[in-house]
Amino acid sequence: MRLDNTHYFIFPEYFDKSLTRKEGRRLPLNEAIENPSLTELRLAAEKIGLSYETRKDAAYPRHWWEPNGIILVEKKIGKQQTLKDLSNQVRSYIRPALEKQKKELLKEAKKKRPKRIQRLRGETQERKDFKPRRRK
Repeated sequence: MRLDNTHYFIFPEYFDKSLTRKEGRRLPLNEAIENPSLTELRLAAEKIGLSYETRKDAAYPRHWWEPNGIILVEKKIGKQQTLKDLSNQVRSYIRPALEKQKKELLKEAKKKRPKRIQRLRGETQERKDFKPRRRK
């Protein structure tokens, strides 16, 4: 990593609700996020209007065996306020939008399944006017 005075180095572990303060969380529990991802943080920085750079292979020094990535965000306001703003964006806008998009994709995928798979899984609606053929 390069030394840089124009950007904050922000790890997803700063937001992780499952970590303690000693383990690296930098926000209070009521503002923390469960399993934050680099993509969510990137989208939040974009929504706030901060310029950013992501690196997927970087690891938080206290969890060096788990490379979750890092996002470099430009310095406009203090680091703690930047973390709070990013967390707020992820909790209130980014997560609900991603969940909604995921549900829509699942619905589309179900519609595109072949009828045979739908029958095997019991997903088709039974026709009320269906009458089986009689053998002759």
